[in-house]
Amino acid sequence: MYDHLLGDVVEKSANRAVVRCGGVGYEVRVSLNSGAELQLGATCQVFTILHVVDGMPSMLGFATRSERELARRLMSVSGVGPAIALALLSVYAPSDLANAIAGGDTAALRSVKGVGQKTAERLCLELRDAMHKLDLAPAEVGGAPRPSQSSDDAISALVTLGYSEKDARDKVARIRRRPDATAVGADTESLVKAVLQM
Repeated sequence: MYDHLLGDVVEKSANRAVVRCGGVGYEVRVSLNSGAELQLGATCQVFTILHVVDGMPSMLGFATRSERELARRLMSVSGVGPAIALALLSVYAPSDLANAIAGGDTAALRSVKGVGQKTAERLCLELRDAMHKLDLAPAEVGGAPRPSQSSDDAISALVTLGYSEKDARDKVARIRRRPDATAVGADTESLVKAVLQM
């Protein structure tokens, strides 16, 4: 129904953005990778999927058409909804995720919260051939570090991805206390990825 939004980013957190188009603000759920591409106050184009469950609509937003197409393929698999699709696309760049599925790397998929053995196997079995047909640019290497954000943003992102607030707080605190905490990074994206891979 909606192909894309073209407007100003007026609100943004790790996993959510509000894009104002023609005086109307559209709330979109985004992966960490897509969210990092959106700049607060800038005009952007967000490719969308309108997802309706039990009469409740939500809009998913993506930085590129290819990431949106990958999300559509993921959600075509039984047991994979928006939360799992966004979690997968938050942990892995689209090209890396496609390579993991095409290569049958169920261990990599299972490292993401919400993805069990059966779901990982279904993703590989049902989407292996489709992954070769997607036009996904390779992930950027050595990009500039993203600005640090608070632990609260990471906790909010994890709650949206299905964690209870208490569990999210505990896991973020555990990451902060780890000996390799400085290697993990203090920004929201790094914290959420580290928790999703615990």
